[in-house]
Amino acid sequence: MLKKSLLNTWVQIVAKGITVLISLITTGLLTRKLGADVYGSYILVTSVLLLLDSISDFGTKVIGVKEASRMDSKERNQLFMQVTWARLLTTLFAFVLGVILIFNWGGFTEIKSEVFVALLMIWFTSVAGSLEIIFQTELRMDLKVLIDIIFPLLFLTVLLVWHDPITLMWVFGVYLIARILSLSIGWKLLKKVLSGFKLEILNKKFVLNFLKESWPMGVYMLIFTGYDRAIDSLMIDKFLGVKEVAFYGLAYKIYSNMVQPAYYFVNSIFPVFSGKSENKKNLFKWSTWIVLGSLIVIIPLAYWLAPLMIKILAGNGYESSVIVLRILLIPLFFSYINHLFGFILIAKGGQKQILILGLITLVVNFTGNLLVIPRFGIVGAAWVTGLSEAVACGLTILALKKAA
Repeated sequence: MLKKSLLNTWVQIVAKGITVLISLITTGLLTRKLGADVYGSYILVTSVLLLLDSISDFGTKVIGVKEASRMDSKERNQLFMQVTWARLLTTLFAFVLGVILIFNWGGFTEIKSEVFVALLMIWFTSVAGSLEIIFQTELRMDLKVLIDIIFPLLFLTVLLVWHDPITLMWVFGVYLIARILSLSIGWKLLKKVLSGFKLEILNKKFVLNFLKESWPMGVYMLIFTGYDRAIDSLMIDKFLGVKEVAFYGLAYKIYSNMVQPAYYFVNSIFPVFSGKSENKKNLFKWSTWIVLGSLIVIIPLAYWLAPLMIKILAGNGYESSVIVLRILLIPLFFSYINHLFGFILIAKGGQKQILILGLITLVVNFTGNLLVIPRFGIVGAAWVTGLSEAVACGLTILALKKAA
């Protein structure tokens, strides 16, 4: 089982290497073609939309995989369809909130049309998440990552061949089209995994019970996205201006890409920990060593290459992003460990414990950013991220010990 999990992990890591390369090239082009001010607006919009995406997901992806891992193939097919219905309902709620936000938040006053086009993508992101539940449960992450590659590759291809100036509307419009095209391919790949998959009508009782089970994880994901992606960007915009959002956002984008191998790894082993395997203790031991071994390589290399990465991505004018990136290597360490221990806690049914830990971390992050950003700027925001991840990691380890 560990061998299959590692194979899935390496498939994802190789694919992530490709998507990171695509992402870096895309970021380099966007920072240059949009300029710091417009790129800062791009980071601000995507940060807020990530909050709405977490509401749309509402923990259904993680809990869906957990429940499906314990079922036979016939039960899984029914579960997948009803989880899709549940996700569409939560997406509708998130979409309505997004529309209200667009027309009532001053930060979007001059870019309402652009944000609305970006918001439309939330529906297709929801469908992509439903497909991911199926691929992850069936341990076919190779198909999942194929969609992950096609989506940004389509966008980058258009960006490369487009020689005229681009705007924020152009960026979000092309992203929307690329997402739709990648999902059409994903639907065809679905038939390779579930030959008997068919559409079913909404089962209100099942969906309500499922949402009751997933809500702690859903609220936690909203909290996590808040302190991981949105709070710092919103406060930096308020206290320092949108250009500083661009500098911080560039460093954070590199950081978030470096976190992905840990996410992919726990994605691969999560169905095993959620199922009935008797080899969980050995899997946990080897998983811990793999995570620590990865950190020993990634952190020193990233620290050394930080100036070069920023230079390649954005050229001159983004030098302040270097120190931010180097500081973010501290939360990177805690994030890797927290990914592993957090998903194991969820596999043990610890959604409510995760929610409590998330609330505590949110308070730490919000308070820290509020006190630090006005005085120390984006460097202070990076240190608060490190503190938040350290607190989250420590609390997760304590909760996992109690659950053992």
